[in-house]
Amino acid sequence: MSVPALRSARSTLTFETVLFSVGAILVILFTLLRLPSPPVGVQAAVLGILVAVLGIPHGALDPLIARRAGIWTSVRGFALFNLGYVALVGLVVAVWLVAPTASLIVFLVVSGIHFGADWNTRRGIPLRTLTGLGLLTLPAFAHHADVSAIYGTLAGSGGMSVAAAQTWLGPFAIVAMIVGAVIALRTRPTDAVEIALAGTLALVAPPLVFFAVYFCALHSARHLRTGFVAERGAGRLRTVITVVYTVVPVGASVILFAVFSGAAAGDVAPPSDLILRLVFIGLAALTVPHMVLVAIAERERPRRTDTRVAAASA
Repeated sequence: MSVPALRSARSTLTFETVLFSVGAILVILFTLLRLPSPPVGVQAAVLGILVAVLGIPHGALDPLIARRAGIWTSVRGFALFNLGYVALVGLVVAVWLVAPTASLIVFLVVSGIHFGADWNTRRGIPLRTLTGLGLLTLPAFAHHADVSAIYGTLAGSGGMSVAAAQTWLGPFAIVAMIVGAVIALRTRPTDAVEIALAGTLALVAPPLVFFAVYFCALHSARHLRTGFVAERGAGRLRTVITVVYTVVPVGASVILFAVFSGAAAGDVAPPSDLILRLVFIGLAALTVPHMVLVAIAERERPRRTDTRVAAASA
């Protein structure tokens, strides 16, 4: 590698890259050594805790993103923003309960688009989307029975059919990940390393372990860091917003778990199933308004930049 490339690699080596790389390598080594995996119930419980502590906070800055995008500028506007956000969350949950299979498919596609944006940010959306979708397809290809059981918990027999389709698409997913890594290698080597490690982790590790390590150590950590940098002008409000908008959904999830686990005390379904539903349906409900907000903010950014330039030149 040339000196400029080495400098570029060093300049793009971030905290989340190191955190994810170390975590992914350790999990891959443990798995290849055939060390026993924790029971699924334990994996689900740990996933729930990690998502609550490390995953949800990366979307907790949405109110500040909305303010920066000009969506709200007053107390009344802030209240209306929150009402709209909560309404959209509730709508996603309601649709999932009515049409779980279609909702699962949409969630996977939306998540693929969202996760793919972690890499090749200077490339076109199709490439990033293929990489993200490839990443979410690999677990079903390598661990069909496990993913089928998870999808079955989330969407019944239709979810199992989705897992079967992803298993069939597995070879194409591998090609998509390889293409994404090769393209990233020339301009941002750390992206290539992350894609390679994420793909390997998805193929080797149990699906819930893979998702916990990728989502919490890389995706959420990256968005939280960049979000804090972007909102550095908010001062103490940045921390307050992050804490409040993390505690509220986590608290709601705990209450829902207590209510539904008590109501289903005589049910044969294990508590891990309820945890999986809360985690993944909850993430789907939070991801949709988050992505809508990010899209609005990205659309408004050039307009705000042009306004500032015009004002400066006036």
